[in-house]
Amino acid sequence: MILRHIIAITWKDLKILVRDRGALAVLFAMPVGFVLVMTTALGGLFGGGESAISVLVVSEDKGYLSTQIVEGLKVAEGFKVETEWEGQPLTRAKAEELIISQKRQLAVILPADFSQYILGDALPSQSSELQTTTIQLMVDPALSPEFTGPIVGTLQGLLLQALMPVGIERLLDQIAPGMPQEQRLIFIEQARQGMLIGMSIEQITPPGMSLRQLPNTTQQNVPSYTLFGVFFICQVIALSLIREKQDGTFRRLLAAPLSKSALLIGKLLPYYLVNLIQIVLIFAAGIWIVPLLGNPALNLGAHPEGLIVVSLAAAAAASGLGLLVATLVKTAEATGGLSALIAVMMAAVGGCFVPAFVMPNFMQTLSKLVPHAWALQGYQDILVRGYGLSQVMPEVGVLLIFAIAFFGLALWRFRFD
Repeated sequence: MILRHIIAITWKDLKILVRDRGALAVLFAMPVGFVLVMTTALGGLFGGGESAISVLVVSEDKGYLSTQIVEGLKVAEGFKVETEWEGQPLTRAKAEELIISQKRQLAVILPADFSQYILGDALPSQSSELQTTTIQLMVDPALSPEFTGPIVGTLQGLLLQALMPVGIERLLDQIAPGMPQEQRLIFIEQARQGMLIGMSIEQITPPGMSLRQLPNTTQQNVPSYTLFGVFFICQVIALSLIREKQDGTFRRLLAAPLSKSALLIGKLLPYYLVNLIQIVLIFAAGIWIVPLLGNPALNLGAHPEGLIVVSLAAAAAASGLGLLVATLVKTAEATGGLSALIAVMMAAVGGCFVPAFVMPNFMQTLSKLVPHAWALQGYQDILVRGYGLSQVMPEVGVLLIFAIAFFGLALWRFRFD
């Protein structure tokens, strides 16, 4: 008898849960969607293929060693090496242009004297000491050190492989057949001990990007998670509107001498202001609280007025999205699940959790269809690329288009009865 009652209660609650679309979205759709998005987005960090990280390689040197390094990068997992662009060999100027336009994020530049300097003129006649030359790693300043580190490590590993003792024996036979045996042995032993790397790797940024310092974890994470939090306002807005409709408050507001659009703007304005306060508080935490935890303080860059304009536009887009979500559901229960699903998925696709450049090509294109990507790009332009207000206006314009589109669609779909 007791078991029968337990089964009956369980069955009743299961039927209630199945009818609760919001709960089903949170329990099933959101985690499955999150797994699919993040697994696809991070594919380039753990293997090759379409989702591999694109690396421009400009080889100004035509020697044996630079060829070996380029070939080694091509077969390294997780990297997609590009030595040409539109059918033409890459040059330094073209690599700079591609990074500045944000079509690519990093380039490896091998200097013209690379092979000769290390394996030719760097071979001393009287001394075993080697001179050095420099490989340049040109990066978008917004690129996290977590992603440049593997490139540097790969370059160092490839150079060591290229200069392994057996390979050096063959190279010395080709370029210095008359080298005394004693000097040859010293040379090879230095390579065995990892001391024969007659080069350094220098990280630089393209001209025109007035970077004051390399990006740190604070500059990367504060903007990303600020946007993640800002767009969660859509859940609060949607729940408020649905509940006011259910308890009749909204119907009484319709008696006011206001147009419908003015009424909705009045409903959105408080949440818009809350969003702005939210942004200020999170950025303030990045400036004053984050350092207390042992992390770098947030640097607002040379043009903080640009951050204000981007924030105003991002908050407008978030408010418009909240109003649109309210038109897609009829109950508060469904609102909670759907709004959470939309907020999390858009943040993931927009690059708040994973930088867009490590995503496969189709996801990079998809990211441009959500406001998060544009707002994040605007923040990074100011914080780490050193851009000014005029240079972030394209991103601001796109965010305002999102805001107008969300509000227009919501106004068209909104049921005022």
